[in-house]
This record gives sequence, structure tokens and C-alpha cells, in this order.
Amino acid sequence: MYQINNEKFGHFLAEVRKEKQMTQKDLADKLFVSDKTVSKWERGNSMPNVTLLIPIADVLGITVTELLQGEKLKENKTLNSDVVETLVVNSLDLSLRDTIRQRKKNWIFAFLISIGVVVIEAILLTVSGISIEQMGDSLYISLLMLLFASWLCIFAKELLPTYYDTNKVNFVSQGIFRIHMAGLSFNNANWGYVLTVFRVFTLGTAICYSISYYLLYQFFSWWYFIMEYCKISSYNYFADRNVSNNLYRWKKIRIMI
Repeated sequence: MYQINNEKFGHFLAEVRKEKQMTQKDLADKLFVSDKTVSKWERGNSMPNVTLLIPIADVLGITVTELLQGEKLKENKTLNSDVVETLVVNSLDLSLRDTIRQRKKNWIFAFLISIGVVVIEAILLTVSGISIEQMGDSLYISLLMLLFASWLCIFAKELLPTYYDTNKVNFVSQGIFRIHMAGLSFNNANWGYVLTVFRVFTLGTAICYSISYYLLYQFFSWWYFIMEYCKISSYNYFADRNVSNNLYRWKKIRIMI
């Protein structure tokens, strides 16, 4: 079976590019990508998206098959359709793996940022005069959401086994975590969306719960202050009015006397 070798692909790409007397920037401009992207291809760190295979081949003046094989074919040599199909399928798999790898990195980065935000929120709450005991449930819920998010963002697999696509399975079990949703069958068509929803929910709750508690705390503190101020003002008003009435009555009594 023909497998695509990233390093061989990158070496061949760089070789043909240099034969055409093109720099990485020149090739990148023709493909509407960055020169850093071309550099990653040539170093074998990633594969181009399958939609770019034909434009790359056209720019370099080679066939897609030669590009995927990482070598030029002899003029009298042809590949059968099975080999070509295998090369194309493998290129799709490599492109998909690169996409999944990048998506995983993005979510891990989002998880680390969320941890930083929760820590900063806890510090601000403490500086504002709110003790750990007063934070209570809000802090525990944020930590619990971060625990679930750690599995969803770091350890959860982006692809399910193939039997999920051929059978109706309404649960996913990976390690100590298990997701069960009645009425929903998990498969690779919807698993990415399910992960995204859970990731956004857990990270959002972890970040927003503490700050919501702080805002509610401030709101009720100000509400209590306003109510107490109004109460004291009302008391002083009626007290002053009673004093004025008593003085008026006393003066009236003295006049009568």
C-alpha cells in the first residue's frame, strides 16, 4: 500500500520549487497562503489542505500524483487507478489529522487562558474584601467546570471509533468520563459539534460564574446601602418633623398662657 511520507513530500516540494527558481514567498503568494505555511510543508511538519493539491501541482508544473508520491514519474510509467485513489485518500487523512491537531491545540490554549482568568477573578474577589468562605459554591463550581473542561479540551478524542458510525450508540466512554445522552446517537458526524458545545459551556461557566457572583455581591451590597440610607433619611425626616411640630405646639401653649 502506498503511504504518503511527510518528509519526502516536503523535500520534493522544496526541490521542484527551487528548480522553478521560486522562493517560499513566491509560491505562497501564488497559493494565497503565508510563507510560514510553505515552510511547514517543506519541513514535513504539516500537509497542505486537499483543496490546494491541484493549485500546487499547476504552479510547479507537475501532476498531483507526482506531488503526493514525492517523486517525478518516468514518461513511460503510469499508475493504476487503485494507487492513485490510495494516494488521494491518504492525503485527505493527513490533511484531516493536521486540522484536528491544530483544533486540539486551540482548545488547549483556550483552557489555559480560562484557568488564568479564573485565578485572576479569585484574586480580584479577595482584594475586594470577599473571603474564600464567602465565595463558597461559586469557586467550587468554577473548579468543577475546569475539571470537566480539562478532559474535554486535552484528553477527549476528536474522532470516535468506526463502530459509532455503523451502530446507534448513545454514550461515549473515555477513561473515567462518560457522556450519555438519551435520544442522541453519537457518531463522527456530530461528535465534533458535541465536543464544541460542552467545551464552550464548561469554559464559559468556569469564567462567568465567579464574575457573576461578584457582580451580584456588589449589586446587593449597594442595594443594602441604598435601603439603609433611605431608611435613615426617612427616620431623620420624620424625627425633624416631629421636633418641629412639638416646638410649634410648645410656642402655641406659651402664647395661650
